[in-house]
Amino acid sequence: MDKYDRMLVSALLENGRASYADLARKVNLSAPAVAERVAKLEASGVITGYEAKIDLSKIGLPIQCVIELRLHQNGSQKVYDELVKIPQLTECFRVTGDPCVIMKGAVGSMPELEELINRVAKFGFSKTSIVLSSAIEKRVPLDHIENNGKS
Repeated sequence: MDKYDRMLVSALLENGRASYADLARKVNLSAPAVAERVAKLEASGVITGYEAKIDLSKIGLPIQCVIELRLHQNGSQKVYDELVKIPQLTECFRVTGDPCVIMKGAVGSMPELEELINRVAKFGFSKTSIVLSSAIEKRVPLDHIENNGKS
C-alpha cells in the first residue's frame, strides 16, 4: 500500500458511500485512477466490504455494554455457538489474558441488560461495563504501514 491507497482507505472509512469523483478530489488523483485503486484494494482483500454506521440509541438500544467472560470450559466451540444466538451481542472476540471472551452488546433497558448478563453468566464468570461514550470511533491505524514498493 502506498500513500494514495492509505488516503483512499482513510477516506472510505470516513464515508464508504463517497463517489470516485469525491475520493479523487480528496487524494488528488483522477476518478478512473481512484476506481482502479479501489478495485485493486477490494480484489486483494484489503477492503472486505462496506457498512452503514448506526446510532443504536435511535433504534431503541440506548444502553451499550462491554462484557468480559472467563469461560468454565475454555475454548469450547459449543459456548461460542450459543453466544452467537444471543441477538443483543453485537461483537464477540476470543482474546488472550484473563477473560477468554470480550463482547459488545446493546439493549433497550436495564432489565434487558440484566437478562443479557444472566444469560451470558451461565457460561462462566462475567464482568460487565456500561459504555458512557466513545473516545475513539472505529478506525484503522494506517500511519504505521510503510511503503514497501507495492501499490
